[in-house]
Amino acid sequence: MKKILQPRSIIVLAVLVVSIVGLALFLPAPRAAAQYKANQKHAVTLDSAAKYIQNFKKHPVAPTIQGGFFGRNIFDKILAQPGLVGIRYYYAAKDDGSPTLVLVGVDSTGDDMVQGVIAEYIWPCPPLCSSSNALNK
Repeated sequence: MKKILQPRSIIVLAVLVVSIVGLALFLPAPRAAAQYKANQKHAVTLDSAAKYIQNFKKHPVAPTIQGGFFGRNIFDKILAQPGLVGIRYYYAAKDDGSPTLVLVGVDSTGDDMVQGVIAEYIWPCPPLCSSSNALNK
């Protein structure tokens, strides 16, 4: 039996997608050949996520990417956590300075669910962009 997303899950996903696209839409990029699949490795440890967020706070810079791709599997894992009411994202930077996002579930008190599933490992655009459309011109 397939799971059907609840309306609030769809809203959370829509807000997250708009936020990810809003990282930066400055430069058009050519489409790179990539295998987009729903099941990608995006999970990250709490220590790594915290480090990436601190990297960005220490050296905040305008993103050098237009956006990034997260496979559906990581959203399914985050949304399946008991007590979850939403997803929070944090701007972050890897040790090499490349921009990324950290995703974490949020409970009904508004707290990050740091003992749960935390995501990072975006596929950056560029080079892994969609074909040209109104969002990435």
